Amino acid sequence: MEIEVGKSGGGGSTAEHGDRDDDGGGGISMGPSMSMRERATYLVWQDLRVMLPSTGDGPTKKLLHGLNGFAEPGRLMAIMGPSGSGKSTLLDALAGRLSKNVVMTGNILLNGEKKKLTYGAVAYVTQEDVLMGTLSVRETITYSAHLRLPTTMTNEEIQDTIEGTIMEMGLEDCADRLVGNWHLRGISGGEKKRLSIALEILVRPRLLFLDEPTSGLDSASAFFVAHALRSVARDGRTVVSSIHQPSSEVFALFDDLFLLSGGETVYFGEAKDAIE
Repeated sequence: MEIEVGKSGGGGSTAEHGDRDDDGGGGISMGPSMSMRERATYLVWQDLRVMLPSTGDGPTKKLLHGLNGFAEPGRLMAIMGPSGSGKSTLLDALAGRLSKNVVMTGNILLNGEKKKLTYGAVAYVTQEDVLMGTLSVRETITYSAHLRLPTTMTNEEIQDTIEGTIMEMGLEDCADRLVGNWHLRGISGGEKKRLSIALEILVRPRLLFLDEPTSGLDSASAFFVAHALRSVARDGRTVVSSIHQPSSEVFALFDDLFLLSGGETVYFGEAKDAIE
C-alpha cells in the first residue's frame, strides 16, 4: 500500500509502508506481545485547513492553510516553526483536541481510513506536567496503571508493565524518589517529563503526540527526553512532537521534520536533509 501526499519544495512524495530501515533502539516489551504490523499506525493528513470564524465584524482567521503530510510508525517526527506558526494547532488537529470554536476541513487518515481516535490508541503529553508531588515515581506509575490498564490483566502482568515502563523511560535511578513540588524537593524537570511520558505509554498507544516536551529543560535533560522518545518510536509506535529551538544534538534524534510558518508548510521531509 502506498500513500502519496504533497511535500513542500518538490512535488509528491511516496511513503511505502515498511520501506524504512529500523536502526534498533527499541524499548522494553510490555504486556502481551504484538508484532509491529499489528500495532503500527500510519497517520496521514490531506489538505488540512483550520479556521477561527469571526465572532463580530472581523474577518475569519485562517490558522492552517491546506497542509499535507504523513507520520510513520518507528519514526520520530518534529513539528517546528516560530511562535504563532501553527505548531500547536496542527498537533491538536491531528490529535483531535481542537476547541469547538474552530472549523477544520480536510482528511486525517489512520492506515488509509477515516477513523475516530479511540481510548488506548492515542496518547497526548501536554507541555505542563500534572503530577502529585507527594508520591514516588514508582507509586505514580503504579497508581495510573491500576486505573487505566485493562481489568483482564493479572497483577503480575500489571507489575511487569510498570517495571518495563520505568526501564523504557530510564527512570530506574529515581523510581523510589518523591516527585516533589514547590515546597518538597524531588526529581529533576527532565525526570518529571519522562514520568509524564511514562504515564501515557502505559496503555501501549499506537500514536503518541507531545506538546514541546523539552521546553524549560537544560540541554542534557532535553537530550535524555528526546532519546527516550526515539526509543518509544523504535518500538513501532508513531510519535509526533512539537518542539521549540532544539539543540543540534536533540534535533539529530528526530527522523522527520514538518516545518511551519504562518500556518503553511515550509519543509516536510527527513530532518537530516533540512540542514544540508
